[in-house]
Amino acid sequence: MQQLLIDAVTAPDAVRAAARDFMQIEDYIIQPNGSVVLHGRLLVDAQRVYRPLRQRLEAVGFTPFVTRTVDGVELVARPGVIQHKPARLWINVVLLVVTIITVLLNGALSEGADPFGQPLSILRGLPFMLTLLGILGTHEMGHFIVGRLRGAPMSWPYFIPMPPGITLTGTMGAVIVQREPLEDRRTLLEVGIAGPLAGLVVAVPLLFLGLHVSTVGASAPGSIQEGNSLFYLLAKFIVFGQRLPGNGVDVELSSIAWGAWIGLLITMLNLLPIGQLDGGHVAYALLGRKADYLAYTMIGVCVVLGIFVSHTWLLWAVLPLLTGIRHPAPFNDVPGLDRKHTALAIFGLIVFFLLLVPVPLTVPGG
Repeated sequence: MQQLLIDAVTAPDAVRAAARDFMQIEDYIIQPNGSVVLHGRLLVDAQRVYRPLRQRLEAVGFTPFVTRTVDGVELVARPGVIQHKPARLWINVVLLVVTIITVLLNGALSEGADPFGQPLSILRGLPFMLTLLGILGTHEMGHFIVGRLRGAPMSWPYFIPMPPGITLTGTMGAVIVQREPLEDRRTLLEVGIAGPLAGLVVAVPLLFLGLHVSTVGASAPGSIQEGNSLFYLLAKFIVFGQRLPGNGVDVELSSIAWGAWIGLLITMLNLLPIGQLDGGHVAYALLGRKADYLAYTMIGVCVVLGIFVSHTWLLWAVLPLLTGIRHPAPFNDVPGLDRKHTALAIFGLIVFFLLLVPVPLTVPGG
């Protein structure tokens, strides 16, 4: 946020004058950090008030944040105007190229290839790489496109490469950076849910395709066994006509099915209703500040699952402590969700439970 030279004496008058057309001001205070806090009632519909209000306040050197109070609204005008640095797309491109290589290499190694001794054998990793990065890329572009359509300054995706052997994928996924808070809860919901839904549009057909070219056989001792979600169990039943695993056999995943399964697992983890994960966006859009209680509850659930079910969940109990458990408020936290957006948020929570994998990975007989 760019700090402007603002006269501390005239600032309250400038803020009140800029906000007067949008709210009936009942009182105001000046905080030690220079923010001017106005209390009153909106004169403009809550869903349409923010953009013209922000334009007016930015003209006098402030950025507004609006929240609901018991008897009206509170407008916090913070000194400074948010400025965005030019994007350095070369970083995104380099990370994408490196991630393509690491995922391709990981896929080839999992197929028994020797890309170091026979370089062309790395191409055996193409089905896995195209599947996984197709899902992850579509997921992130869902966020990016909807964010840009809603006027939110979103960065291009940053893919995160990882050396083969450290992870089962060759990547830690991808992230998009929000350059400022989103405008309101509806925007928060649309941007948050767009990624998982876009990714599922690609992941679900690829999973069924991958299962169709997979085989069923006895589970080999010491092999990695992927976990089951309700959706994954149903998909295997549809394709193979039996509940798997069962009777000592399970599906032997093709590279495509394995990549799709990982894509669905990452989608599920992103839908955890914690902090600024996609599920955190959905939860805050639906519940507001009460989403904090859900986030802390989910952390507790992850700890319990990590102790009694799978140690993998302990990682997801710790990571939010580093990135933040509480979701930050949007610029305009006054308007809630309409029926369509509420239904969309509930659908997002349903998708999470359908994709939930209590035990992500096991090694039977190992």
